[in-house]
Amino acid sequence: MTRAGTDVFLAELESWTSGDWEDYRARVADGEGSVRAIDAIQRRRRRARSEPPQESTR
Repeated sequence: MTRAGTDVFLAELESWTSGDWEDYRARVADGEGSVRAIDAIQRRRRRARSEPPQESTR
């Protein structure tokens, strides 16, 4: 991994919420590998950022 890649990776982890870390700990406790857990959480976060805001259904 390049130094630039490392910086991006660390910046992504710094932006995790307490819920992301809770999800990570639960996944690892259930036997999921740490890298796989990080990848899954990062994919979920990217999808959430790329989805258009949902309209209110009042």
